[in-house]
Amino acid sequence: GHWKLSSFVVPAVMYTEPEYAVVSKVISLDENGLVVPTPAEDPAELDVYKAELQHNDRAILDSSDADSFVKIFCKKNTGTIVGCTIVSTRAGEIVNEVALAIKHGIDLEGLGRNIHSYPTLGEAVMGCGLQYINSKWKTM
Repeated sequence: GHWKLSSFVVPAVMYTEPEYAVVSKVISLDENGLVVPTPAEDPAELDVYKAELQHNDRAILDSSDADSFVKIFCKKNTGTIVGCTIVSTRAGEIVNEVALAIKHGIDLEGLGRNIHSYPTLGEAVMGCGLQYINSKWKTM
């Protein structure tokens, strides 16, 4: 295929301690094909899934990331990922999985059902996916 400007999903990383990384679609096209900034999503139209790293075995082994987290934002009542914020050691490496999912339309359930290597900080992405899957369970 060919690249379209509207398909750009660009992660950004601030190399602080801990690192801070975000990703979302950065542009869109209007009805005339002109580039327009993507408006911020209305928080009322989003579901937020957050995995904290204080109980992540890799974070415990490395004695880091006690206050770190992964937040994935989805369109309300869907698993469609619209963005992600990560505060963690190596956040710049973790964010790429979410960027790939956004670009190729992989929903949060898909990330949750993907087996992740253990122990890794990236398991927090899977944790967000498992939260989404569990939210769809019906209680008896």
